[in-house]
Amino acid sequence: MRRFDGIAQQLAKNTMSKDELAFKIATIDSLAMYEFDNCEFLRLMGLPLLDTSESLVTLSTRLTSVQKQRYCIVDIETSASDVKKGQIIEIGAMMLEGGHEIDRFESLVHATYIPDPIQHLTGITPEILVNAPSLGSVLEKFRLFLGDAVFVAHNVGFDYSFISQSMQLQGFGPMLNRKLCTICLAQKTIEAERYGLGYLRNMLGIDIGEHHRALSDAYSAAYVFKKALENLPKEICTAEDLIYFSNQNHKKSKKRDTL
Repeated sequence: MRRFDGIAQQLAKNTMSKDELAFKIATIDSLAMYEFDNCEFLRLMGLPLLDTSESLVTLSTRLTSVQKQRYCIVDIETSASDVKKGQIIEIGAMMLEGGHEIDRFESLVHATYIPDPIQHLTGITPEILVNAPSLGSVLEKFRLFLGDAVFVAHNVGFDYSFISQSMQLQGFGPMLNRKLCTICLAQKTIEAERYGLGYLRNMLGIDIGEHHRALSDAYSAAYVFKKALENLPKEICTAEDLIYFSNQNHKKSKKRDTL
């Protein structure tokens, strides 16, 4: 999907003709199988396309302010670190807009096998998942919940990739949402010795449920996200500004020890 990421970056900076977009999408194997019709299938997969005229499109995140943008803060628990060796066993997410929670999503996922270390870490056992809905059912509902919101997670590369690959395996196509990592954002806006979610929970006094359960970790990541927004440079105005800023390779300088 690197070729698609390049297309998304172009759309994040400027407008593009629908014909050019259709041509570029047709060169990507994982997307070429879908019928290109007025950009709708791209929107259904989460790309926040905005028509600026009958023939031109851009990303709505390029024009939407940080505060008015909708963000979906997500966490998953899985039975393995690789989608080929395991599956999602729990999804938790909260939708933020204007700094406030407007909706939430939480579901266990049916699975027949969970390695002992994962059971110990999460407290989720196969017995708990006996009557849980199927992975396909949960992912279908989650995709509708997510819409074209910006996908936010602590270590977003893992959660985003695992969910997107799982959707593809279920026949739903990949996720195309814009994404943002709260680790990267926190490193630039919050002074801390470490940036793991467990450490930040303790440092910031976050007391929301159990660590290593999807919804409570999503809430913790949302708290970190909101804290980071309080410390943004003034020039960060739009959601795309925020995404670009979070991806830059610089960190907030630590204060020197004056003692």
